[in-house]
Amino acid sequence: MPVNGDSQHGAAGKQHGATLIELVVSMVILAIAMTSLSVQFFSQTTRAVEPLFEIRAAELGQALMDEILAKPYDENSPAGGVPACDDDSCSPVLGAEPDETSRIDFDDVDDYHYYCDSSPPYFAIEDVEGNEPDGFEYFQMSICVVYDNDYDGMSGAGVNAKRITIDIYPPAAGGRGPAITFSAYRSNF
Repeated sequence: MPVNGDSQHGAAGKQHGATLIELVVSMVILAIAMTSLSVQFFSQTTRAVEPLFEIRAAELGQALMDEILAKPYDENSPAGGVPACDDDSCSPVLGAEPDETSRIDFDDVDDYHYYCDSSPPYFAIEDVEGNEPDGFEYFQMSICVVYDNDYDGMSGAGVNAKRITIDIYPPAAGGRGPAITFSAYRSNF
């Protein structure tokens, strides 16, 4: 008979618990699991903002395209575009004229080709006055205008159409994201 509440020695009186080695092993397994989960979580949080940048880039590209398409076809196009300029009266050179040094001075579609010829082939985003707007510090753009007389996406001779291609590069986790491209034609009328 047990004295003062002592339990009997034997199989029924043994205490069960985790040994120190079992506790250490379980903590190591838990630490590895938590580390892999946190790596997955944090890599996804940086990607979560990329769709927002892509939406802003798309809105910016559309605004730029609207601005460009509102301009006359050519430097020598009359108000309203009629009569259309021809091989003799259309400006033979694409790009801004020497006195057009910023977007505020651009007066026809091909002046925006100014934003195409550079190395590397992209520019910081700027507003009409040449200032970098808030919220677009890491965005970049490229605007190219080429003659495309037969609307096949290839540069070609003729003055019937100009193809406008805008590439907006949003920021991404690795630096510059892939281009969001907008293309449109401005016809000579």
